[in-house]
Amino acid sequence: MSGSGADRRGEVRSVARALDILSAFSTAHPRLTLSELADAVGMPRPSVRRIAVTLIERGFLRQDPDGAYLLGVRLVELGSQVSGSSAITHRAGAAADELARMTGETVLIAEVDWDSLSLLIIGRREPLQPPAAATSPIGRRYPLSSGCIAKAVLSGLSPEGAATVVPRLRLTPRTAASIVDPDLLAADVAASRARGYAIQSGEFLVGMAGAAVPVHVSGRVVGALAVVGAALRYPSPKLHSTGRLVRSVLARQRPAA
Repeated sequence: MSGSGADRRGEVRSVARALDILSAFSTAHPRLTLSELADAVGMPRPSVRRIAVTLIERGFLRQDPDGAYLLGVRLVELGSQVSGSSAITHRAGAAADELARMTGETVLIAEVDWDSLSLLIIGRREPLQPPAAATSPIGRRYPLSSGCIAKAVLSGLSPEGAATVVPRLRLTPRTAASIVDPDLLAADVAASRARGYAIQSGEFLVGMAGAAVPVHVSGRVVGALAVVGAALRYPSPKLHSTGRLVRSVLARQRPAA
């Protein structure tokens, strides 16, 4: 196997290295020098430089005049195809469009990864009025924890399924209102399951509130659909009415053809 360019797991080494390089970039580190990139992936600088040249030629990396590397626009093109072709977008995309027109608020489609216990924002409809704070952009990944989207996703599981997942979550506080007690989260998830939607105010971002419902595809929870806006515009009664609205719009919308 060593002479075939693949290791015993079937990985193609050169492909794995290229993907490691792309994966080294993050919101915290959008620009990396050659040395930083080599340190991040644990490879010699000449090897990183050779792979980077190919990635630049194919549009997967860019290089600033000062030599720093950035992700390339080809990833944006591919990312839009991923979002448009995903099962959750197929199921909830039309509902997201309708909710954006009805509410004038930001509408988010989030996909859950049960292996990593994380949420990926895969779709977003822009608000008609400015949000109170910067809300989740497409492509942002968050740990599954507090907030209406996470609670909606968990509420889509059976009580037994949620009881298995909740103790595994890392409930770190994002705000003073974030739920960090597993028992409190489990109780909120149970209440969300009973009414068919989850709500939050200030749990995920200060000054932001929202309502979300779980999205199922072929009987499996694949993510959530949410309406989020300024907490000042969403006192408790409006949060509950918005949750019912999201639930009803998703229920009556058929998946896109």
